[in-house]
Amino acid sequence: MNNRDRAFAARALTAAAMVLILAGCSAHKQAAVLAPKSVTVASAHRATIALTVDYAAQIRSTQEIVVSPKVAGRVATVRADIGQNVRAGQVLFTLESKDYDAQARQAQAALDSAKANLTRTGDSGLSSQVIQAQAAVQQAQIQLNDAKDLYDRTQKLFTAGTASRQQLDGAKAKYDSAGIGLDTARQNLSLLQDKGGPQSTGVASSQVDQAQATADLAQSQLDNTIITSPITGVVASRAVDPGELVSSAVPAFVVIDLDSLVAEAAVEETQVAKIHVGQRVSVRVEAAGNAALVGVVQTISPSADPHTQGYTVKVRLEAPGEAVRPGMFARLSLPVSTRDNVLVVPNTAIVTETGVPYVYLVVSNIVKKTAVQIGSADQSVTEVTEGLSEGALVITEGQSFLAEGDTVTPAQ
Repeated sequence: MNNRDRAFAARALTAAAMVLILAGCSAHKQAAVLAPKSVTVASAHRATIALTVDYAAQIRSTQEIVVSPKVAGRVATVRADIGQNVRAGQVLFTLESKDYDAQARQAQAALDSAKANLTRTGDSGLSSQVIQAQAAVQQAQIQLNDAKDLYDRTQKLFTAGTASRQQLDGAKAKYDSAGIGLDTARQNLSLLQDKGGPQSTGVASSQVDQAQATADLAQSQLDNTIITSPITGVVASRAVDPGELVSSAVPAFVVIDLDSLVAEAAVEETQVAKIHVGQRVSVRVEAAGNAALVGVVQTISPSADPHTQGYTVKVRLEAPGEAVRPGMFARLSLPVSTRDNVLVVPNTAIVTETGVPYVYLVVSNIVKKTAVQIGSADQSVTEVTEGLSEGALVITEGQSFLAEGDTVTPAQ
């Protein structure tokens, strides 16, 4: 073989090798294209659908307590702040107690004197009784003066807007009571001076009762200078500072219980009769992640609200979590009816194109796109009224990457 023949043979062998290589690559690509895709499927089956209506709701605390002082005074200390956890009985703030303490000690002294007078009245002579009656008159005069001073101070606070009408009336009643006490003491003294005798024992006993009532009132007012939390919860607001004058008209603190939350919604008259107390419903709070929370219908108002014309429904949240707070808005899904024994598929199996709903079926591992007619739906499944038979396998994920005729491998 000459050089020319040898060169021709080499070129022929090279061309043949290239043809074989290209044929192998084409076969590999074709095998890759034809490899079946794995898809998730579910069977069309019979089930019951609960039809629901969503209502706008607001999260509230079942215990939201406004704390105000029972007596007027100047704030001495503040022991809690916004966002702080407090226990029932924990001190929130205190008032200056100097005046109330003096009144309590004075009232206790008057009580002790009245009791001593009653003890001496039974076994002492007329002269001793007269002396005690004179002391009682003097004590009653002091009480009247103190009551008048308290009334004058309360009247000034009322004019300034820091004392309530109830406090002013209470101070006036105490002033009038002190005046009556002074008149009683004077009458007792006059009786002893004019007649003497056993009548003085009854008067002394009445004085003890009156002094006891006065002492109890003074001690109660002293105790009320320490303001505590009525519940265990979280401080939602605070409106007092040390040195500030406050009264019962001032909402000093607001304490709420975050462990007891409800979703409150207004339901129209056509639907309120379809729900009942104790019913379990779904609540979604978008600000807290929009996860479905479980709620239980707690109360249903027997009459419509005059402003919204709806019936107030309160749903207690079970385990709301720390992210859910009072004041947040929620969606309350209330079941209004059910449809039994209907053919359903998962909501994710329905694909809508140009307004027409479709499902992707798997028939002998081949994809078949089928138009269907749908009916009711809930949060997980959709009713199929036409175009599908029970037991059919529908693809629930990845339909946008499939075409009719594709080969797939279904995974339940």
